[in-house]
Amino acid sequence: RGQKMAETFVCGGVAAACSICIVNPIDVVKSRLQMQGELAAAGGRKAFTGVASGLQQIYMMEGVRGLYRGLVPAILFQTVGNGIRFGVYYAGKQVVGVDKKMDSRTNFLLAMTAGGLAGVICCPFFTLKTQFQVQSSASELATGHQHAHRGVLDAVATIFREQGVRGFFAGLPAFVARCVMLVAAQMTTYDWVKDRIVKSKAPGDDGKVRDTPVDHMISSAIAAGAACVAMQPFDLIGSRMMNQPVSKTGQPVLYSSPVDCFNKILRSEGPGGLYKGVLANYTRMCPQYILTFMFFEQFMKVAKEVRK
Repeated sequence: RGQKMAETFVCGGVAAACSICIVNPIDVVKSRLQMQGELAAAGGRKAFTGVASGLQQIYMMEGVRGLYRGLVPAILFQTVGNGIRFGVYYAGKQVVGVDKKMDSRTNFLLAMTAGGLAGVICCPFFTLKTQFQVQSSASELATGHQHAHRGVLDAVATIFREQGVRGFFAGLPAFVARCVMLVAAQMTTYDWVKDRIVKSKAPGDDGKVRDTPVDHMISSAIAAGAACVAMQPFDLIGSRMMNQPVSKTGQPVLYSSPVDCFNKILRSEGPGGLYKGVLANYTRMCPQYILTFMFFEQFMKVAKEVRK
């Protein structure tokens, strides 16, 4: 059992790392859209009007490097975060004995636990990822506060020098809520949809019903939609708090807490401000989850064969 649990941690983390390398450009656009028009009334200048135009503009003005800003912390975030999510979730199912049957309530509680744990541990990686992705080398494409990090080590040193350890955990409550909502919606929806699809099939010649990569793709696409809707406001609030400037004494300039950030966004940008970048988020999450779950399922099958 211990070896199988370890496999879920490793396969989940590696699967997510592989997928983010493909969809990181969309994640960059999402991050910049979330910062666009920060605390400004509607109708101001917009650097980006959508996902496709955003990808094109960044490529034209910043090149491929611009599309892959923040890739190193993004890989760390996805590897560690999804290793924890998949590991805790599927290992937990084995421990409580629901790995062979559908139990939506238990799955939901396990997913919330996995999401919360991943949020606390991975907050520093997400902070670094956000600041790098928003940082632009083209002034015309600058949205939100612009940091001047020269690399990951420089960013770590700068944040620690200006704010100490707490700088890596800015917006932690909102980020943990984001991770809890995301994983709870993602994992439980994926398992539920896949279970419904498999149960609707006729058994094969050997009397067994098997899931296929197409089943994984459909389940992932639906799970991505559920996760995106559930976590978007928390994702935006967490990202804004992580990217905001700080004073000379290391105090946040724009938002003092997630609640303060929420209230200011509502007053300045309206309810729609909480869902800035939601389409980009789904455009990123849908292929990412399809790739992650497909990679995960295939990696687990390989691990099972190796174990035999």
